[in-house]
This record gives sequence, C-alpha cells and structure tokens, in this order.
Amino acid sequence: MARALAPPSAELWSRRAAWFWQAHDVNAGPAPLALDARGEVVLADLEAAFCAGAWSAVILLAWALVDGIERARGEAEPTAADVDWLRERRNRLAHGASADREAPLDERARQAEAEAALRVTFKALFAAAWR
Repeated sequence: MARALAPPSAELWSRRAAWFWQAHDVNAGPAPLALDARGEVVLADLEAAFCAGAWSAVILLAWALVDGIERARGEAEPTAADVDWLRERRNRLAHGASADREAPLDERARQAEAEAALRVTFKALFAAAWR
C-alpha cells in the first residue's frame, strides 16, 4: 500500500470528468434532476471521487443517491436488477463481505465497477425525475 497518494494528472481528471458528464447526458431526459440540497452535495462528491479515481467511494456515494430514490419509491415496483447489483457492491464494501477478501480487483476492474455504478445512478436519478 502506498503511503503517499498522488493526484491524477489534469489531463486524466479532465477525461474522467468528460466521461462522468457523458454518462449523465446519455441518461438525461427532458425533465431536469430533482435533487434536494443533500442530493446536490452528494452528486458533487460523486463527481470528485470519480475524477480522483476513488473507485470504492464512487460506489458508496452512488448508493447514497440511489438508496434515497429506492426508499421514496417504496415497494410498489420491484427493484431493478442493476439497482440490486449496486446494493450488493455497496454492501460488500461497507460490510467487508468475505468474497472481496478472496481476490482483490485490479485497477481497471475497479474503475469498470465505478463506471457501472454511475450508469445505474444516473438511470435511477433521471427515472425518479419523471415521477
């Protein structure tokens, strides 16, 4: 484990920010996001974590946004499979599930999981804006 972390280069940060907003735009509909003040702060933290390459933080923050939507939605509709996937990834990180101790994911795999978490989050956020 490195004792001193280096921030990503400005170029890498910009590429990640562009990816983040492209994922946002792909899911955007005519209705704007309806985030409260807490949601706006968490979304900003989510962008910063993604741009910094803090992949585990991305999953945890993504779930913080999606969980609020799921709780507001209630049990009226079944939970989507991708939301269940995100919940499972969050639970493994937050609760230290043994499956994660078996074989750590490499950097690219962790980034791919973070990207998937963002896709699920934006899909859920924009679907909630339609309700």
